[in-house]
Amino acid sequence: MKFVRIFLGAILLLGGLYVVVGEYLSGTSADAAINARTTVLRAPIQGLAEFSVRSIGARVSPEEAVVRITDNQFDDARLIDLERTRSTLEADLTRLRAQTLAVDEARKVLDAQAKSYQEGRVRQIRSRIADAQTAVNSAEARFREADSALDRTRELNSRGVQTAITLDRAQAQYDVAKQDIASARERITYLTAELSSAQNGVFIGDSYNDAPFSIQRIREFDLRLAELKAEADNVGSRLKVVSEQIAAERVRVNRLTSAELSVQNPGIVWNFLVSSGEHVNQGQDLVRFVDCSAVMVTASVSERVYSSLRIGMPAQFRLIGDDRVMQGTITRLGGSGAAGLYSTLAIGPSPEHLTRFDVALSIPELAGDPDLSCAVGRTGRVVFMGGPLADIRQRLADFGL
Repeated sequence: MKFVRIFLGAILLLGGLYVVVGEYLSGTSADAAINARTTVLRAPIQGLAEFSVRSIGARVSPEEAVVRITDNQFDDARLIDLERTRSTLEADLTRLRAQTLAVDEARKVLDAQAKSYQEGRVRQIRSRIADAQTAVNSAEARFREADSALDRTRELNSRGVQTAITLDRAQAQYDVAKQDIASARERITYLTAELSSAQNGVFIGDSYNDAPFSIQRIREFDLRLAELKAEADNVGSRLKVVSEQIAAERVRVNRLTSAELSVQNPGIVWNFLVSSGEHVNQGQDLVRFVDCSAVMVTASVSERVYSSLRIGMPAQFRLIGDDRVMQGTITRLGGSGAAGLYSTLAIGPSPEHLTRFDVALSIPELAGDPDLSCAVGRTGRVVFMGGPLADIRQRLADFGL
């Protein structure tokens, strides 16, 4: 039994030496902690800050409003000026539309008068044409009579019954009757031209050649209507531009008079930098959050271990008080004096940490575990290249132990 005890003691001693030496040679971290990037909400405007989340460590989601800032002293003079300008333009547009309606009504009255005058003038000219046609018929009848008288006088003169004076008188009457026909026909031509012009709205007379007063006024009203339309279009365009400016100014005023702030990723409140109800300035830090979507593990190692590490190398992480071994990957080799790398992280380095060499790892299992997804500050240990303890724990896990 004595030799058995000595043999078992030697086996345990050798096993312990194997574990200790194996762990030392495999490469482990001196300290490791779950860490995460922090973000700071800053005030986009000045005003009074009112927090809807009031406790440190409270979880927040991207849809949740964290703080609301209200500025009741914002200068909205430009918005007031723009609204006053819009009111003036709306009044001008209403006035122009009323003037357009009044001018259009007056034009309709004059247009009715002009049509009535034109119809009466056309009837008058047609009556004069009919009278001129009667004159032509009378002239033609007198011409036939003069022509017959001239023929008889010539015959009697050739027999010596009529004198030359009588023949000359008959010839003169014939010529006058012929000219009367030509004059009456020219009168019909003139009146026909006058009728055609009157039907087109232009009236030809003995002492004028123009449109009547009503038509002249209609043309003036048409010009005035065109001017009013152009002016109304101009006012309408300006009103549209001012309305767009008012809409943009209201958005700007709303943005500068009140603001609701929220986080972009799920996180926890890490620290309040101002108190609820306090007046803050634009750009002032309000509250610091831990970004739970960017959880990592930071650790420090000796120079010997650090010199053997490479980015992308696998590693194992185990929390203190937890038997689970989590697989990870080296994502950053910070080296010595890595204090500047922790300015945006929740957990800063200890003085002992800064005397060693910094390493950061990505552990996907942390994000998948609801209890560990944002367990910032919990410590553990990292094994970089396997080791006896990792093998022993893996075999025990295989057996369900």
